[in-house]
Amino acid sequence: MNIWGFGEDNCGNEVNLKRKGDIERNGNVITTIDKELLQDIVGRYNVTINNKTYDTICVIYVDSQNSRILTEQFLDKNGRTILWRRFNRNDWALDRYGKPWSEQLPDNDRLIVNGEIFVQWYDCITDYIL
Repeated sequence: MNIWGFGEDNCGNEVNLKRKGDIERNGNVITTIDKELLQDIVGRYNVTINNKTYDTICVIYVDSQNSRILTEQFLDKNGRTILWRRFNRNDWALDRYGKPWSEQLPDNDRLIVNGEIFVQWYDCITDYIL
């Protein structure tokens, strides 16, 4: 399955990450090179949860052609996940859910990827920070 890992036979995600420039982020607008699966660092962010602030990098994974999902993963200096966020392209599983995600979740965050709307579906916070 394409969305569950990178490399030949989905051998896994890269662990020695460095910025490649395949994904550019300006606010909520994201542009990518023309490739089915992408993962790249898009910047450095402070993430505050439970009144504690974490200095993180944001890694974005996007599969805009097949699964139509995007994830943000905020990693601390130890490489541990602080926050993970899932976004659906507006038409993701439209036949199953019956209406676009922008109508289902009108108040949720939006990202625009190469002109397509992606809507934040859910977040995961790890036990590591609780």
